[in-house]
Amino acid sequence: MERIERIRSYAERIMDNSFDHGFPHVLRVKSYAYMIVEGEGLSVDDELLLVGIYLHDIGRRVGEPHAYYSAILAKLVLSLLGYSQCFIEKAINMILSHSYSYSRKHGIKPLTVEARVLSDADKLDALGVIGFTRVIYYSARKGRSIEETIKHIYDKLYSLDKLLYYNTSRKIAGQLMGSLKKTTDELIKELESLGFKINID
Repeated sequence: MERIERIRSYAERIMDNSFDHGFPHVLRVKSYAYMIVEGEGLSVDDELLLVGIYLHDIGRRVGEPHAYYSAILAKLVLSLLGYSQCFIEKAINMILSHSYSYSRKHGIKPLTVEARVLSDADKLDALGVIGFTRVIYYSARKGRSIEETIKHIYDKLYSLDKLLYYNTSRKIAGQLMGSLKKTTDELIKELESLGFKINID
């Protein structure tokens, strides 16, 4: 697995250490991915799964759509490391299909078990208190208002559990969704107690 270690090292170097979309996010996605694999009793290509996990967000340092740029960088890295064209195509599909917005806009579906696992794992990290914290962190950096941030939670994060492929993912999401909603409701309650009206329509 020497190539995998080189890929992990590359991803860690190219990504920052931010909580929302940096390398810590990658490590959390990896943990969720293997929870799904174990929970479902799936037979996966570990090398393909790890490649997709480590490289799925490397294009964020380039810009948006990050899945597109991640795929371009991944293709270059995997070609230089001598992976077959078939393997590279599967990895690219994983990267392009994991993105909520990019996959919906371009009609890209995950074609392998590994791609579906990555898609679910990535979405699970957007839920719970961790998901809430990620949104707050990202919104602060991007200059979003608190109202825009809460609307994003309602419009996007509250719908992610409907996009999951595996029962294990849905079970985990059920627990995390409860935490996410409770935390969001507490934020709204505190803001409104101070006279701020939150309009999410």
